[in-house]
Amino acid sequence: MCQVWPPGHAGTPGEGRSSGPLRLVQSVNQKRHGSHVSAARIEEYLIMTTITETVRDVPIARLFLFVRRTDDLASACQQVEEFLAYCRSRPSDSFANERFLGAWVDEHTVTSLPQKWVRPLSATQTLLLTMREIFALWGIWSVASIEAVCLETNERMVLTHNLLLDALITLTQGNTGTVGAYSPVFARGTPMEQVHAEIKQLSLRYPLRIADPIYCDPDTGALSLQDELSCH
Repeated sequence: MCQVWPPGHAGTPGEGRSSGPLRLVQSVNQKRHGSHVSAARIEEYLIMTTITETVRDVPIARLFLFVRRTDDLASACQQVEEFLAYCRSRPSDSFANERFLGAWVDEHTVTSLPQKWVRPLSATQTLLLTMREIFALWGIWSVASIEAVCLETNERMVLTHNLLLDALITLTQGNTGTVGAYSPVFARGTPMEQVHAEIKQLSLRYPLRIADPIYCDPDTGALSLQDELSCH
């Protein structure tokens, strides 16, 4: 698990850190005036990361957002959008080309993400989920690059809503009173019939766990709680 420390605070050696390299990231908080965007403040953060791998130049991980509370979701989407805009200005950044799968709202999970965890896939196969890289506003939200691998075959698996939801629910079962909510992410402009059908299917399998969807612009990484394209 990596942490984000504010400027001037290097953290305690070994405290909550992964074994990856130090990286300096600029997080730009912006004020929007109509269609204009002006930089209001630039803060520097030190974060610990692990390295994201690629296979044949195709990212093997998916991005996932962990949020403390539903009330934090809108601001988290905006701040993550700004972070991804910074990543996309650096094409070699591991966050630059990955796509969002969903968001998990749960106060406990956002502060206690394991670097790795396993769960049974079948009687003979085990799933290993690895947080390849994490960027966080500590205690509020974390955006993680997650990879899924079958331990027995060492084959990388396509990370789906069902695969990750099963793992998240298993991960939080020991936390009394924890009932996480899942918001699937759809590409902006996805037909509403498809969105509603997938939401319905997930709700049937995971009663009381599925929240409203989030929409992502695949070109810019922008996240929003409603699809502007479907509103015109």
